[in-house]
Amino acid sequence: RLLILAILAAGLGVTTVLTLRVTPLYRALATIEIQKQETQIIQGGNLGPIEIADSEFMATQFALLKSNALAERVAEVLDLPADPRYAAPGASRDARLKQASEKIIKNLSVAPIARSRVVGITYVSPFPEESARIANAVAENFIESNLERKFNATAYARTFLEDRLKSTKASLETSERQLVEYARKYKIIDLGGSDASEVSGSLDASSLKALSAALTTAQDARISAEQKYLEARSNPSTLQTISNERIVEIRSRRSVLAAEYQEKKATFKADYPVMVELQARIDALDREVEQERGSIVGALKADYNAALARENSLKARVQELSGSLQTERGSRIEYNILRRGVDTNRSQYEALLQRLKEVSISSGVANSQVAIVDRAKTPAQPFSPNFRANLLRGLIFSLILAIAIAFALDYIDDTIKLPEDVSAKLGLPCLGVLPKIDISDGIANTLNDPRSHLSEAFASARTALQFSTPSGAPRCILVTGTRPGEGKTSAVLGLAMSFAGTGRRVLIIDGDMRRPSFTSPDVNNVGLSGLLTGKAEFSTQIVPGSVANLFLLPSGIVPPNPAELLSSPLLHDIIASAKAQFDIIFVDSAPVLSFADAPMLASACDGTIVVIQAGALRRQAIQRTIERLQSARAHFLGVLLSKFDVKNETYGYGYGYGYGYGESDQDKNNARRSSEEERVKRRIGVFVDAAPPSRDHLS
Repeated sequence: RLLILAILAAGLGVTTVLTLRVTPLYRALATIEIQKQETQIIQGGNLGPIEIADSEFMATQFALLKSNALAERVAEVLDLPADPRYAAPGASRDARLKQASEKIIKNLSVAPIARSRVVGITYVSPFPEESARIANAVAENFIESNLERKFNATAYARTFLEDRLKSTKASLETSERQLVEYARKYKIIDLGGSDASEVSGSLDASSLKALSAALTTAQDARISAEQKYLEARSNPSTLQTISNERIVEIRSRRSVLAAEYQEKKATFKADYPVMVELQARIDALDREVEQERGSIVGALKADYNAALARENSLKARVQELSGSLQTERGSRIEYNILRRGVDTNRSQYEALLQRLKEVSISSGVANSQVAIVDRAKTPAQPFSPNFRANLLRGLIFSLILAIAIAFALDYIDDTIKLPEDVSAKLGLPCLGVLPKIDISDGIANTLNDPRSHLSEAFASARTALQFSTPSGAPRCILVTGTRPGEGKTSAVLGLAMSFAGTGRRVLIIDGDMRRPSFTSPDVNNVGLSGLLTGKAEFSTQIVPGSVANLFLLPSGIVPPNPAELLSSPLLHDIIASAKAQFDIIFVDSAPVLSFADAPMLASACDGTIVVIQAGALRRQAIQRTIERLQSARAHFLGVLLSKFDVKNETYGYGYGYGYGYGESDQDKNNARRSSEEERVKRRIGVFVDAAPPSRDHLS
């Protein structure tokens, strides 16, 4: 929690400083509308197709708004190259113009508003007036440049049309001259025909049509006369013969004579003069009929010949006119080609002339698809930096970073922080958890209060020790730790007072002869060091405490070589004597990793308790402690987790006389600076006011 709060505070502080150091920026917005299609002031006045504001067109307009040409135009109009805020004063005019335009492009942004055709032109500047002025200038010059492009396009079109009109007019005049000259040369009279194959407008064509009709009639007449003639010549009884009045009359007279001859034949013979006369008259009539028929055949032949002659005459005339018309047709085809060329040139000339008139009229009219909707106003407040937003972002980022670091540290941290870590990481049972509380009134007073959290914790640890072996709690228990300041001495006192409260006689042996933690009222008491050197008896060195059933064997005079004394065989005799007189013995010792005292004491005790400060030591250091104790054949009862779930602060142990071995130089210097008076104040005074022990106390 402290780490997270520290990172949050640092992040907010850095964010605040950075935000206050940032130059305020002002943002001005001008909006323009790009119409869907151009306004048509003059019908047909556009030079090209009507422009529709589709996505490609809008993208093109955005690119033009961000173009270098428009930026240079704005810089020129506002005279920004002369402003030292936008260009270096000592540079050339072109260089200053380039610098000013680049700065405009850098701070200019263009974007459509929602999904409309309204475009926002935003300019950001440290100067509020300049931001509005440049945004408006960009919008105005964009419209002006758009109109100029259209005007330039119209002027170019007008020049192009004028040049094209001159060349078309010359071509038209040339083609008309060629047409007239050709018609004069070939004597072509144009009566209004337009098709190359159409020659009905000429005189020969009209005559040919009439002669063709007459030829057809003559052919029909000739065929009819020929048929009548051939029929009359080959058959005497033709319709012309039978229907002839003269022949009918002659044949009627003959029929009368023939009837009279037949009537008299019955009376007279053929040579009878009357009969001969009748026969002669009949023959004369027959000759007359034959002559009449011959006249008819001759007349029919004459009609046939006349019809044939007319047909031949008409054929000759038709052939003559056909040849003339064939010649005229070839001439007229070329004539029509020339005439179509004239018509084409005339149409082009008229169209170009009409277009030139339209362009000349529309050249003075400004058509634009762009119009200003809202002009930019001078901003009253800067938009950047946003103090609240920056603080919020800094808070979020710092919180994320703090949580990430906390999780990372928690992941890589292999310290023993929880009771579960004891069994999971060390493989030892956790006998109890000792909370870190305020013991400013003295640990003895805190332990004397049965309702305190510390007393309850030691009571729980006492219960766990009673069930640590089948026979109950071991008689002699070593309490040690990895390094100073983990609370092993407090654990010894707390366990001893807890067991003493149950009516058992409890002895505390202060085996830490390097820096004793328990004080004795008898300054001449040689203590454990005296017993190990054989200078005193065990019963004379026991000090009773202010708590019933609690006794102390002090460490005595601090020797120069505690490890050598503890290696003496007398240590086992001392512990045996203590077992004979007390129910349970707790031995305090120096830290394991710094000295060899604890393994020696562990080999002489029935069980060993390792005190571990929660979250203070890495598993590797604790494992080395356990390995050292295991090498001395220590019997581990479990672990007491001290100072659990409290703030991480230094708890000075204050060891002297070489306790800096294996520690950092800073720890050595701090240890040297600790005065003897301060170390005395830190000693536990449970046995200070107690009277010297008597034989009765030890029995």
